Amino acid sequence: MWDRQVVHMRRLIPLVIGVLCLIGFALLSKFEDRDALRRLDFAVTVKVQESIDNSSHLRVAALVGNIMEGATFFASPGFTVAVVMAITAAAAYDRKQKRIRFRAAVIPLALFVLVLIEIVGKSIVHHPSPPFGMIKNPESMFPADYINEQYSYPSGHAARAAFMAFVLFALAELRGFWQGRRNPVRWGVALFSLACVATVSLSRIYLGHHWFSDVAGGLLIGLGTGSIAASVLLLHASRPRQA
Repeated sequence: MWDRQVVHMRRLIPLVIGVLCLIGFALLSKFEDRDALRRLDFAVTVKVQESIDNSSHLRVAALVGNIMEGATFFASPGFTVAVVMAITAAAAYDRKQKRIRFRAAVIPLALFVLVLIEIVGKSIVHHPSPPFGMIKNPESMFPADYINEQYSYPSGHAARAAFMAFVLFALAELRGFWQGRRNPVRWGVALFSLACVATVSLSRIYLGHHWFSDVAGGLLIGLGTGSIAASVLLLHASRPRQA
């Protein structure tokens, strides 16, 4: 009985994280237009671009630049929808009980909420996008792959990357992959997800598509909606069965 209560309390953690992240996003949105934050945005973008472009190893700089451009695809709307549908399908089927988990529908629902928050954020928080002069390799992106939006806060790519990472964590927990500290699947999922989120987030700044605060806001949205979706899945799974 005590073990079940401990598991239940642990699975409350994603809900707490989700609420705190959404509160953090609201606060960041309120103070986003402060001069200090604008200066930080500019300084971070210049530092990231210079650190990569001015590398003493030109091959490394070129490779990193290509990785930054390619990372955009892995948080694009189409790719995100495909991944979320696959995760939802995997979470929806309970192999042990051979039944459908209808609560898995919370995953696409949370993604829909994420998109709404992103749209509202861009409509309400008028944070100008980085100037055209800071965009990397614009000739390789126009006209199909990049649109220079007037307002850039928050970053949808960063939000979607964080969301996919968190629901993937939830799926691994639901399938029991977290059991055992040395479980290779556990660490493989964790490292892969974190690497993807970090690469996508950094790429948005390096490519000149978003400011640092845009990416921070996107990460807060993605973590907030993703962790709340995870909480719904895991809390329900931890309830003791009635005799």
